[in-house]
Amino acid sequence: MDPAHLLPRQLQLFAVGTLLAMLGWVLWLVRSRRLNLRDSLIWVLLTGGALALVLIPRALVAVAHLVGAEVPANALFALGFVYVLLNLLSSTIAISGNAERLRRITQECALLRGELDELRARVGDGAGGASPDQRP
Repeated sequence: MDPAHLLPRQLQLFAVGTLLAMLGWVLWLVRSRRLNLRDSLIWVLLTGGALALVLIPRALVAVAHLVGAEVPANALFALGFVYVLLNLLSSTIAISGNAERLRRITQECALLRGELDELRARVGDGAGGASPDQRP
């Protein structure tokens, strides 16, 4: 089969343009410190892999055969869906970890606030009931 017919040229150009725009956006987010390098790794790796499949149609045919798709464009669509799911899973894992850290920090803050209130009460009792702010 002729490589030109494996993936329609218009679809190939659209996919390459979209993937390059996505890669550029991720790199811009890293450079502007809106996305840290660790979190951007999955985006860069998956986008690079998708770009390789689009630019090398024979590899896409092999992947299509591997997943049982008869049309390489259908395999590309399925891989796009997997791409989104993997990025969503990665984000969910990061959010879950952050929620756990936030819960722990909130609990520590509440404990420290309780200790601080207790110390203020002790200092207030030792100064004849006046708080340190109200002393002459």
